[in-house]
Amino acid sequence: MFQFFRKLTTFLTVFLVSVNMVVAQNSDKSVKPFSGSSPFRKFSIGINAGLLKSSVIAGGSNDYSKNILNFGYGLNAKYQLTHSIAIQANAIAGKLSGNQDKVDGNDSLNLSKPIVAFKTDLHVAASINAIYTFGNINWLRIKNLLVPYVGVGAGLANYNVQIKKKGETTYSEYPYGQKNNITEFFLPVSMGVKVKLSKVINLDLGYIMNFTDGDNLDGFANWHVPVGYSSTTKKDKFSYTHIGIEYSFGKKSKGELMYDNPAARLNNSIQTQINNLSNKVDSLAAKQKNMDDFDGDSVADQFDKEPNTPAGCPVDAQGVQRDTDGDGVVDCKDKQLITPTECQPVDPDGVGKCPDPECCKGKSGDADPTAIAPMEFPSLQFNSNSPKLERDQLATIATIAAKLKANPDTKIIIKGYPETSKSSQALCQKRVDAIKKRMIEREGISADRITTICEIGGGEKNTVEIITQ
Repeated sequence: MFQFFRKLTTFLTVFLVSVNMVVAQNSDKSVKPFSGSSPFRKFSIGINAGLLKSSVIAGGSNDYSKNILNFGYGLNAKYQLTHSIAIQANAIAGKLSGNQDKVDGNDSLNLSKPIVAFKTDLHVAASINAIYTFGNINWLRIKNLLVPYVGVGAGLANYNVQIKKKGETTYSEYPYGQKNNITEFFLPVSMGVKVKLSKVINLDLGYIMNFTDGDNLDGFANWHVPVGYSSTTKKDKFSYTHIGIEYSFGKKSKGELMYDNPAARLNNSIQTQINNLSNKVDSLAAKQKNMDDFDGDSVADQFDKEPNTPAGCPVDAQGVQRDTDGDGVVDCKDKQLITPTECQPVDPDGVGKCPDPECCKGKSGDADPTAIAPMEFPSLQFNSNSPKLERDQLATIATIAAKLKANPDTKIIIKGYPETSKSSQALCQKRVDAIKKRMIEREGISADRITTICEIGGGEKNTVEIITQ
């Protein structure tokens, strides 16, 4: 027996190494959530070998005081229906034996039993089983390499028995007048663990308790029952402890359903979408950063419909100079910024034809004709959570500084609009301070002409406006 196990171990080792070399180059395909079971391999077959014994770990009574371990072997075929449920066919064969050699304490009844030993040739014990696997949804590891299982089923066992009666030295056929070839119904209860060795090979470590529907398996009908009758209250049982390998059929590019972790797949799908969106945003930001703005109006040349806007002239989103009152004179040349419609058309300076009211001429409330109209400056847009001045902001600051130098009496307010959180207010202050520092140190604007303020909720949090005082 030991030589057989040594040969079997050598064969399994060589076989697994060969299979691993073949499938090592294959990689799992990404499977989207809720895509059914078709992207997975579900069918497998296996071979196993182990030890048969005419008792089970669940306990209970036995007809023999000493149940001997014997070699057994088997085959199985499994179809995985879901992550947790599979249907598996098992077939087991081998030998069972036992005797009364072990005396339990002072129990003299061991010596008075009429049958002292048995040998059963288990031709086959075939069954259909429902297998429940668990641990597939794993929040600790991305890949499942070990899956426990339990199972229950029903089947038929075919065998013949030889017994040794008390006082005899040889074995004889089953003594109760039945034919030598016996077939009985049995219930298998299994437990074990599947271990993933490679893409298509699994290791199966299992234990099966088999409960027969009769008292014939060990040739010893309950000895308190009259000769010629079989006990219906003391039915036989046997166990099979085994190790085996399974081969999973199907395309090697597919994963095996039993080891699939749907939680990991869902996480990967979400993370992939996040990464793709992040890459698109970064790419767009990089393109915008690298766009040229020849006239410095904060509208990139690619989108600027008026690429030669004079410095300091406010523009709309398309880079065209603003004409607030629609009188045909752009704001940076309009000496009457808001001219009523009824006072148009206007002269080349944008001044309408309506005269001043008689009641108001010469009064102190009249506008000073020499007064300079408030100037408008473009706002600065910042990247989220960044106080850094990029090339676009620096160009805008230079344009604003040029207008301030041309109008030395004009003072400005650098105004940001943070959210209510302390972090947002701190970020706003860094931004307005950075603009003021640039104005003073690099553009030569006097500090007493600049005021900074952060007003909560007054505008968009990533926008800083420049307003005349």
